[in-house]
Amino acid sequence: MKYGRVVGNVISTIKNERLKGVKLSIVEPLDPDGNVIGNNEIVGDFLGADVGNLVIWVADGETIGRMMGVKNIPLRGSIVGIIDKVDMVTQNRVIRGYNHENG
Repeated sequence: MKYGRVVGNVISTIKNERLKGVKLSIVEPLDPDGNVIGNNEIVGDFLGADVGNLVIWVADGETIGRMMGVKNIPLRGSIVGIIDKVDMVTQNRVIRGYNHENG
């Protein structure tokens, strides 16, 4: 599982038949301190995350396809959780973070 922030959405009027009805979001990968650590990814969003939300996502389209009952779904990743709050101790300091809507 990976940690990230939703930074946008993708609108597509023409797409693979297996993606019809699937919301596509752009996720910015983050390290535990909230620093950007890679390129943005387009992922399936079956939970309805909003832009700015912190999320848990996986980079495994095959697993998502099995969970959704769709064979060969053309996704490389999906949001699997929307984070409400983060409390973490790292290198002798405490990090507390909230999603923009929750604090």
